[in-house]
Amino acid sequence: MIKAFFKISLLSLKHRSVRSWLTVIGIVIGIAAIVALISISQGLENAIVEQFSKMGVQDIRVVPKGMRGPPGSSSVSILSEDDVDTVKKIKGVDYVLGVLAERAIVEFSNKEKRINTIAYPTDLAARAFLDVNIEFSQGRPFRDNEIGSVLVGANIADEVFDKEVRLKNNINIEDKSFKVVGIFEELGIPTFDDGIFLALDDARDLFDEPDKVSGITVHILPGMDMNEIAENIERKLKRARDDENFDVFTPQQLLNQLSDILGIVEIVLAGIAAISLLVGGIGIMNSMYTSVLERTRDIGVMKAIGATNANILTMFLLESGMIGLVGGLAGVGLGTLIAFSFGQVAGLLGFSLLLIKINVQLLVFALAFSFFVGMVSGTAPAVRASKLKPVDALRYE
Repeated sequence: MIKAFFKISLLSLKHRSVRSWLTVIGIVIGIAAIVALISISQGLENAIVEQFSKMGVQDIRVVPKGMRGPPGSSSVSILSEDDVDTVKKIKGVDYVLGVLAERAIVEFSNKEKRINTIAYPTDLAARAFLDVNIEFSQGRPFRDNEIGSVLVGANIADEVFDKEVRLKNNINIEDKSFKVVGIFEELGIPTFDDGIFLALDDARDLFDEPDKVSGITVHILPGMDMNEIAENIERKLKRARDDENFDVFTPQQLLNQLSDILGIVEIVLAGIAAISLLVGGIGIMNSMYTSVLERTRDIGVMKAIGATNANILTMFLLESGMIGLVGGLAGVGLGTLIAFSFGQVAGLLGFSLLLIKINVQLLVFALAFSFFVGMVSGTAPAVRASKLKPVDALRYE
């Protein structure tokens, strides 16, 4: 019986194909928007997780209160070298990097730009880059106690200035000349791709910051409990500083925070896209009411030869559900195409973090949801059709 109802529904949709396609446009737009937006936000989350798996998985970060993320973001620092010394004494800590991040006027090839600079202690820089899988396309990391040298990101080297920055070139930072000794591979991480790295001693003289620390990266020994060490760091710093003007983050905490933020964004975007689904559902309802009117005599004939109210109800619900499903199929295809196209365009524009992947669960959910929306939208017309009396239906003109 169900198979026969499917055939009747398909014939009906085929008979009024133009109206059917116009009806499903709202469903197509809504499903496409949901699939595209959620795929893009999940792609960003995938990229973040992948970057964390490549770098900093054994690193705890200490930042000024209210600041989020790795060192390099602008914030009024309240950390100092004394805090670095306090953290160094904690059991389970391998080494500690106190970095200084400042924006500076950088001049090269007669062109000036304001660029983020990050200063590392040279005695630990090479090891720190190795531990987080940072590679160089040209040159090398800092040598111990090296001054007067800089490392530049891939975007700084190739795109920022009129002329490409190469090894042994001199660039001016705040009117002081530095020699380029290393150029990073493109990593898709703005801190490295769009930054210039200095020796910490040079930066302290250049920015007149003898004690300031913008952030602290704590690399722990293999096999140690990261959460326990993070708690020890927080406890020791509170005692040494006699305040709580700092935050301590493990990689998992940062990932959880980012996931929560992206989850909220996904819900908001899906809610906005759901408006199109509501419009599409109203369109299906209107189309099905029209179909009921057009087929009133047919309903009367079917009831006269034995069709029950449940049979008529099932037939019209299947038809409306199939309208939704057709819109869902088109929307899934369009949304997936939009998501992958967005990822390609973002990559061409230099934002290579997006990792768009096909989420089978999302696609199945979108199809099931579109079928459900179609059936719900067609419920009222289907109920009306099922309640028609055979005699009245056969008399209908």
